[in-house]
Amino acid sequence: MKKVIQVPGDEEVITLASNIVYGQRQEWCHAKYRQLCMSLMKPRCNYPYDEDKTYPLIVWLCGGSFAEVDRNVWIPELVYFAKQGFAVAAVDYSVIQLTRYPDQLEDIKEAIRYIRAHAEEFHINPDRIAVMGESAGGYLSVLAGITGPERIYDKRTYQEYSSEVQAVVAWYPCVEMEWLIPGRKEVNMSEDVENYPNLSDMVREQMPPCLLLHGTADSLVPAKHSEVLYRALEEKGNTVDLYLVEGANHADRPFIKTEVKQIIVDFLNKHM
Repeated sequence: MKKVIQVPGDEEVITLASNIVYGQRQEWCHAKYRQLCMSLMKPRCNYPYDEDKTYPLIVWLCGGSFAEVDRNVWIPELVYFAKQGFAVAAVDYSVIQLTRYPDQLEDIKEAIRYIRAHAEEFHINPDRIAVMGESAGGYLSVLAGITGPERIYDKRTYQEYSSEVQAVVAWYPCVEMEWLIPGRKEVNMSEDVENYPNLSDMVREQMPPCLLLHGTADSLVPAKHSEVLYRALEEKGNTVDLYLVEGANHADRPFIKTEVKQIIVDFLNKHM
C-alpha cells in the first residue's frame, strides 16, 4: 500500500541528553571521586530557526528516603512537561549514607548554578527556573526555595551565578525528620538525619511561589506534613497552593495523571 498523509507539525519533538556531569565529590579519605550528573530533556531546537529560543526549566529531584537516588526513574512521566514547553533537568544529589547535611542541598544548588552558567548552550531561560521533587526530593525542593538567597550554601563551582529559583513544587514532602528517626536502622540512615531542619521553622517572607501536592491516604508521610507547611508559608504572606489528592497514597498513580500534571503546568506558567 502506498499512501500520502498530512501530519500537523504542532507537537514538540523532545530530546534527552543524559550523563551531563555538573560536579564531583571526594570520598573515602579524599582518595575517591564520585561524579554528579544530570539528564536534560527539552524540546528540540530546529536550527537556525530556533537558535535564540529559550525554555523555562524544571529542576527535578527524585525521592528515595534520602538513601538512594535514580534521577532517570521518572523521566517517562516528566515528558509531559517537556511537551508543554519546559526543559527538565533531573539531577543527582548525594545520599545520606555518604554525606553530611547540608551536602545534598549544596549539590542541588551547584546544579542550578551550573545550568545558569550553561543557559545559552542549553537554551534555558535563567530567569525562569523552578525546582520540583517528590518525597525526599520534595523536602529538598522546599529547602532549596527557602535558602535561595543564602550564599552560605553555594559551595564549589560557578560561584558567580545565583542558585535562587522562581517557583517550588513539592510532591508529598516531609516537613521534619523526626518521623523517620524510629525507622532509621531499617533504611540504613546515619544519625545525621537529626541535623536536617524542620522546614516550617525555616519559612521566610518573600519566598518563591510554592505548590504542594499530597495524598490524603499517604501511609509513609502523612498529609499533615504539607498542611503544616502550607500554614507556615501562608502566615509569612507567601504565595502557596495545597492540593490534597483524595484517597492517594505515597507516590501513588493519581499524581501522574494528566489532570494533576496540568495543575503544575498552570501554576508554573502563572508564577514563573
